[in-house]
Amino acid sequence: MANETDTGVAAGGLGKIIGDAVIAFNHTNVMLPLVTTKQAVKGAITVGFPDYTKIASSSVAEVADGVDEADITEIATAARNCTISEHVIRADVTDLARMGNADDLTGNVGQILGNAVAAKLDDDLVSLGTAFSQTECGAGTALSLDHVFGSMRQLRAAGAPFPYNLVLSPKQVWGAKGLSGLLVDSSAGVQADNPLSQAKLANGEVGKIAGFNVYWSDQIDENVGSGGDAAGFAFSKGAVGLAIGPEGLIRIETERNASFRSTEYVAVGFWGQVEIKDAFGVYILSDVS
Repeated sequence: MANETDTGVAAGGLGKIIGDAVIAFNHTNVMLPLVTTKQAVKGAITVGFPDYTKIASSSVAEVADGVDEADITEIATAARNCTISEHVIRADVTDLARMGNADDLTGNVGQILGNAVAAKLDDDLVSLGTAFSQTECGAGTALSLDHVFGSMRQLRAAGAPFPYNLVLSPKQVWGAKGLSGLLVDSSAGVQADNPLSQAKLANGEVGKIAGFNVYWSDQIDENVGSGGDAAGFAFSKGAVGLAIGPEGLIRIETERNASFRSTEYVAVGFWGQVEIKDAFGVYILSDVS
């Protein structure tokens, strides 16, 4: 049975472990800065995100000077609630393993745990992309620029606010059926001196295309329904909400287990995720097989 938490037993100290984990979390996570976030107040683990109904231009009246506008427009809202839950990973480091390892073993543990929690957060958030009612491309169809522009059209029609984000799987970004295949011909090189093609050829990626900021996540399913299709998506920030725990997003603790001559490292993420506004997102399913 483990005894009391001892933050001084592990080499490097708890402060270094927390620092390494948080740095790794921030470097690895893709989705966190792209979504709407709210932190729960102390004493609550449920967070509500308001979904405002779009008002048509026909509701705006032309009124003569000095005439009172008698019509009242109701601004309707719906509450999109989500409950925060715990996401836990634990690693045990024995004294003998630590003493016999020339690397900074405890620092590496912090990085590994931070990476894992960040990947889980991304996994939870990208899974919401498959639920958007608006779609582009489709199973068995390779991604084209028309599909990217089609996503832009749908978001603009919905009145979604900028910026717009395009989050794709690695195979939707790189490879013959990804953005790289649309911008760079592997046999001929750069296409028509297109600056985007040159950037793709030089850097392996482009930061912006068709009005979208481009990101990729290895947490996106690249074999949906075992059909070899990847589940990318495009969205505006108001499409997805992330609720953060009242004491923060990630916590790292150590506990000394003297009888086992080991130290337990436990990372916990506190969050919940919810789709706020369906029309502010577009599901982009495309063939990558």
